[in-house]
Amino acid sequence: MSGGWKRWLAAAAVAGCSPAALGATLVEPRLRLSLEERYDDDFRLNPVVAPDAPAGGALGNTPTGQLMSKVTPRLGLDVKDRTLKLESFYAADLLLRHGSGTVTLDHRGGLSVRKLLSRRLRVEASGSIFRVTDPRSLPRESVARTNQPVLYGASKLSVTNRVSRRVDVAAGYAFEGVRVLTPGSVAGFVHTPYLETWVRTTPRLWLGAEYRYQAFLYGDSMDQAHGIFGALRYRLARNTTATLRGGPVSFLGEDGTRGWMPRVKLEVLHERGTFDMGLNLGHDLVGASGFSNTLWADYAGLTFNKHFSQRARMFAAASFFRNGRAPGEDAFRWDVGTNVSQGYALSAGFEFEVNRYVSVQAAVDRIAQVGMGEAAADVNLSRNVAALRLHMTAW
Repeated sequence: MSGGWKRWLAAAAVAGCSPAALGATLVEPRLRLSLEERYDDDFRLNPVVAPDAPAGGALGNTPTGQLMSKVTPRLGLDVKDRTLKLESFYAADLLLRHGSGTVTLDHRGGLSVRKLLSRRLRVEASGSIFRVTDPRSLPRESVARTNQPVLYGASKLSVTNRVSRRVDVAAGYAFEGVRVLTPGSVAGFVHTPYLETWVRTTPRLWLGAEYRYQAFLYGDSMDQAHGIFGALRYRLARNTTATLRGGPVSFLGEDGTRGWMPRVKLEVLHERGTFDMGLNLGHDLVGASGFSNTLWADYAGLTFNKHFSQRARMFAAASFFRNGRAPGEDAFRWDVGTNVSQGYALSAGFEFEVNRYVSVQAAVDRIAQVGMGEAAADVNLSRNVAALRLHMTAW
């Protein structure tokens, strides 16, 4: 009887399928509970004015961080068959800040689907939504300048057709939206439809071309951009692939601003089971930061994951960004003062799996993200975070 509820859940998840499809479908519900104890020295977390603060209530330089506890139940449902792969989750973060005594509840959810409609036609879709007071939960770095509640969402949809053994053609759409949930704040959105094609010229080399349109919305303002790019994907080794994209972008702002800028993006991915590594860097137009409309952005990121055994692994990541007003104000100068926002993040951790149901993790992070306004006010938003986590998986 202990597995009866799982059989009922499986039947509900694939309701409407034929008996043959039901027999070939694997449904896996998931449940995990995470407990975390964290220290965060971000001065914004403590309302007490530092002892060395000047008159008038300004913040001083004395650290005023605090301990925090977080409890996170996470529910998931995976559905797989010969042509379908579906993964979904919902997580609630109950966060207790011991210094201020405040308690907040954050929400995160996501869904990804990959469906083979035929031998040649494939559809992929994904979406995620976050309503958080902890900006470290967001996949978007620059939003972490604030410790106010944030609503963030992103989605992607693509349809790929294998025209021949050597040629793929794809059409897609991407969406991103952010709103800082404070009075007077303005929501920002980016809509990005695109078309692309890839041609396999050798067993290792693919050549591609892409057209992309971007619509940036921030309040009543709408900026637009068109881009045409060339692309190259090369398998450097059996487990390593590099993808390079580049080309010109034409920008038209709501206020009449026009201009051209280059877009460059390099991705390197290495996957070998015991060691995974990813590199991502480029220069592009971005939006939906929650603070302004269209920006140019330089970005770079490096992640790796090393398994020492089936139970022990180490992980680390480093990232950097800088941005300014589109299409390219002070983009290629370094001594720009308050015209450019910039930031970086460093993280490292170690995880040990006690058994298939329990694992423990220790991690440290450093985040430094400074916007134009903070730079002008000489405010340092750097923060250091140390955390211990216990993950318990029921199934």
